[in-house]
Amino acid sequence: MTDANFLREQLALIRELAEQADPYIRKRLLALAEKYERRIADQNRATPGRL
Repeated sequence: MTDANFLREQLALIRELAEQADPYIRKRLLALAEKYERRIADQNRATPGRL
């Protein structure tokens, strides 16, 4: 499993947990999800020729 795939799977898990969480925890989980999205985007920019 590549690092990007791992991040995508974790991102999906975090979003799923956020759907079930109370508002305070949801806010924190969604903030964490944004960090994962930025990491994925940074990796995509660093390796533009790879999918």
